[in-house]
Amino acid sequence: MTKGQMMSAPPTTDEQQRKLCFDLFNAYWEDAFNKGVPFDTIGTMSISAALFALVAKHGKETTAEFVQDLVQSIASDQFSSMRTTN
Repeated sequence: MTKGQMMSAPPTTDEQQRKLCFDLFNAYWEDAFNKGVPFDTIGTMSISAALFALVAKHGKETTAEFVQDLVQSIASDQFSSMRTTN
């Protein structure tokens, strides 16, 4: 992300917010990996950080329901892709 991109107007639509978040997350992921952090560590820490934020905002019950839905999605292969070794 360039300095000009950081100085631009904040995203206003849900789609713009999601794209910005996706771009920032990918930059974070790449930076951490380039500094020697393995993908599984980055993933674990990302999930942990997200869960802390969700519990803080929505409470433990709602977050637990969300995680249970994710378990079902994972079990039904909604997150499957070709596995690579990194």
